[in-house]
Amino acid sequence: MTKQQTTLLEVKDLQVNYGPRQALAGLDLNLEEGQLLCLLGPSGCGKSTLLRAIAGFQNVSGGQIRLAQQLLSGDGVNIAPEQRQIGMVFQDIALFPHLNVRDNIAFGLHKWSTKEAQQRVEYLLSMVDLTGFGDRYPYELSGGQQQRVALIRAIAPKGKLLLLDEPFSGLDAALREELVPQIATLLKREGITGILVSHDQKEAFAFADQIAVMNHGKIEQITSAYEIYHKPTSRFVADFVGEGDFIAGQILDNQQVSCVLGNISGGELHHETGCKVDVFVRPDDILHDDSSSIKGHIVSKRFRGTHFLYRIALANGEQVACFADSHHDHDIGEDIGIKLNMEHLLTFR
Repeated sequence: MTKQQTTLLEVKDLQVNYGPRQALAGLDLNLEEGQLLCLLGPSGCGKSTLLRAIAGFQNVSGGQIRLAQQLLSGDGVNIAPEQRQIGMVFQDIALFPHLNVRDNIAFGLHKWSTKEAQQRVEYLLSMVDLTGFGDRYPYELSGGQQQRVALIRAIAPKGKLLLLDEPFSGLDAALREELVPQIATLLKREGITGILVSHDQKEAFAFADQIAVMNHGKIEQITSAYEIYHKPTSRFVADFVGEGDFIAGQILDNQQVSCVLGNISGGELHHETGCKVDVFVRPDDILHDDSSSIKGHIVSKRFRGTHFLYRIALANGEQVACFADSHHDHDIGEDIGIKLNMEHLLTFR
């Protein structure tokens, strides 16, 4: 029997204004207990503003924020940040330089017994491979080690919700790839609900159960990483997440569209027959195939180690990107064959 999920965070019609500019425009969000969510979107879309409003650092202009059914913001109520039982980790690590690692982590455990606090600290240090580092001071740690300490300091009190405002952005790519899933696993093990703000799609996919793509102060789509990538519901989400191109097409019937790449079928199309649409094509939808009758002209190439990413000009002048194994090294200006490998047909007006 599966455990019934309980809504922990409820954000309803949230509005935040900076003077005449509307940073959040009637945003709605529900988050279940134990879920990990990533807010993904371009700079200025409202991600950090939403996080700060939930934490209590940003006054709201309208709407409500509830945590475990308690009203935190809205309708004349504004609970102070320190009373919200919400932890927050910023991009700036901000460890206390005069305290050692152990005391930094234990800072928020003043209501715990000494024995329980010590056990909690040692357990969390072991969870992020820092056993034996408790007596060191922040300046004696690497950047990655400091970030681990900052994260487990926020996790230590077992708050209802943990907010993470781009805490991994200062780390190199290899360290992020190691640390992000490690922290996600720890949060899952602790049963802590978390919201991460990120610009990095790989980071979002490695961390979150749900991705919320934001644009102009609203959430365009919220669902799993797989659905966001393969089944975007708007042109903006399709274009923002991953790589891809829009090519001109025409609806033949409710399951088929015609374009320069041929007649493509896949799923039910919600457009009228004869309607002109844009077909969204990702690089992994197109394969290099010298035997194909569809030819393209290489206009650019990028080597990515395991593969090349070719930009291909098609017969009508439109362009698409194409993956090819790294041993298929072709020159710019060369014609190559390509074929469709599309499992998710996406069309937009």
